[in-house]
Parts: sequence; C-alpha cells; structure tokens
Amino acid sequence: MRKPAAIVMTAAFIISFSFADTFTNLQTGEVLHGYKLSKTEGPMTQVKIIEKESVELNLAQWRVEPDRKGRNNRVSVLTIDGPIINEIETEAFENALMREADNGPLFVLLELDTPGGRIDLAQRISAAITNADNVQVIVYVKGGANGGALSAGVAISLSADKIYMADNTVMGAATMITGRAQTMKKAFGEEVGEKFDSAWRARLASLAEQNGRSGMLAKAMVDKDIEVIEVKNQDERLFIDPVNIKPSYKPAKTWSKKGSLLTLTTEEALNCGFADGTAQSREELLRKENADNAQLDINNDVQEAAYELKRAEGQLERIRKSVDLKIKKSQMPMYQAEALKLMRDARREFAMLVGLARKYPDLNLDQIMLENELNTIEASYQQLKKESRRR
Repeated sequence: MRKPAAIVMTAAFIISFSFADTFTNLQTGEVLHGYKLSKTEGPMTQVKIIEKESVELNLAQWRVEPDRKGRNNRVSVLTIDGPIINEIETEAFENALMREADNGPLFVLLELDTPGGRIDLAQRISAAITNADNVQVIVYVKGGANGGALSAGVAISLSADKIYMADNTVMGAATMITGRAQTMKKAFGEEVGEKFDSAWRARLASLAEQNGRSGMLAKAMVDKDIEVIEVKNQDERLFIDPVNIKPSYKPAKTWSKKGSLLTLTTEEALNCGFADGTAQSREELLRKENADNAQLDINNDVQEAAYELKRAEGQLERIRKSVDLKIKKSQMPMYQAEALKLMRDARREFAMLVGLARKYPDLNLDQIMLENELNTIEASYQQLKKESRRR
C-alpha cells in the first residue's frame, strides 16, 4: 500500500495486521508462519499456521510481518464484467472474496471492466474489499466492452490495495452517481439530494486517501463543479482547489476544470498516483507481482450467480405465460373438475412465484401482492372443493 509520508510508520504497523505471514511473539520470541483468517472472537483471531494448523492468537501480543512466508503459492482470481445491477451477483462476490481470502493466497486479483451501475451494490462490493483485511486485493482494470472502471466502478477500484490498468482503459466519470443525486433532489428536496451527493464525494475521497491517492481527484470524478490543479511545494506534489493556492506553490498542471467530470486515462492514472502499474495481460501483472509461478484459483461464483438469475428469469416468463392462459380459461364455461384442476395448477404456480420473489430480489416481484393472490386462490380452491363434495 502507498501512504502519505506523514503516516508511513503508522501505516506499516496497520499493514502488519493485515496480510501477515510471519508471527513473532513479543514476550517469548516464538516464531510462527501462516495467515490470518476472517474468524475472530473477542481479542482472539483465528490464524492458519504451518507449524500448528489453525490456532487462536491475540495479535496484540505478536509482531506480524507481511513476507509471504506463511502463504500458499496461489492467486485467487475474481471477475466483475459488465454493469453492477444485480444483488445476487453482489452477494456472490461478497461470499467468494471471504472464502478466497481464508484460503491464504498471495493476493486476490479482481479483474474489472464495468460501466458502473447501482451505487448501493458498488458500496457493498467496496466494503467487502476494504473489510478483507487478511488478504491483499489487487484490481486489474483489464479493458473490454466497457473500456475500464467507470461510475460506480471507481469506488470498487479505489478500495483495492493496488490498481493496475491495461492500455486504452479509463477510470472515472461517475455520471450515474451525479444523476441519481439530481433525481433525489427532485424527489426529496435540494437538501436531501445534496447530502447524498456530499456523502458519496466524501466516500470516494476516503477510499482514495486510505491508499495514498488524491481525495480531490476522486471528488472531481463525481462532481463536475470541482476544479483540481497540481502544484509543487518544494519536493511535494499536491492536488488542490485553485482557491487554496499559496504564493510558495508552483503550479504544475490543471487536472480538472468546472463543467466536466474527471476521467483518467491509463497514463494519467499512473502520473497522478491512482494506478500502481500497467499490465497488458494477467500474465504480465503476475510477473510484476512476483507471482508468475503461482497456481491460479479461478472463482466463477459471480458468473454462476448471473447464470442462475437468467434461469430464474426464464422460469418467471414461463409461469407468467401459463398464468395468463389460465386467466383466459377461467373466463370460459367449464366443468367443476376442470375448474378444480385449473385452480390447483394456479395455486402451484403462484406458490412458485412467491418462492422466486423471496429468493431473487433482482426479479422485482411484489412478494406481498403475490402472497395475497396465493391466499385468495387457496381460499377459492378450498371453497370449490367443499361445493364439489356436497354434490
């Protein structure tokens, strides 16, 4: 991780509790090699140790060094490819990242190509990466149909410990975020909309600064009214609002002007410290991270979740067509036995719809309405059964 010079010593201490591999007891001098797991209970943290399998340690009593000596020679690979719009994929990512981190890889590689999407889901993915304090997460903006990490994809990228970018990719232009803020201003008033906008600016700035990147540049990706210039103060590079310039500062470059959202090319991202390196392929990135001989664990949980949702959508469409047909049949004269069968089938199908609504929020089904309809059908079916027994 890259940190501002003023907090390098503090950062080194914090990092030692993150991707730790060599554990030295501060009192006895005992040395263990392994990696931290996600499971904690009170002050005790479960640690996978080569010498002792899994043990519980109070990490406050150990000096921990991130040297890879206790880690497995593996790299876990996850992929987010396309819009971030489905809860099922987000949940799959959250669970997959935790599982992969607990397997003790050298690092988790997240290959990213997205135009953005839902802010709430991007925040969940961002939080999952930030909270994965037992593994290093590297984002690779790999390029593809979407051209980089745009909109909500910015938050995901900035959450990572390192960012690599392929040539001809970009990062920034959070237009959907700003657009949603404007919608909220119309719906709930200017004050609520501005609070939302301000909170998101602060969130992106915080994510940037936690890894030594410029918070001002991150804000300029969200708010087109923010201007950012680069100045030099002796040997220090600063990214500031032009109104904060001092006589001792030497202007170097204008990064963002009012009227447009900041978007960084690969070269610009490297120049301003947003990207840690470039890579034209996964293999090149692994070489640069000294992991070219590591075994790759390809995790497809996100893609499998997307496929599962498509199957659910297909099932929903088939049920809807069947229900529509039954509605038409119910309006035609029929024998009581036929009516009973029709209602049994309708009851079964509405029960399936309720199940889909519960399991797949992404289908946007009204669960309460479906449950009420199912109850109505059940009551009608039971009444019709009573009438048929009397005859």
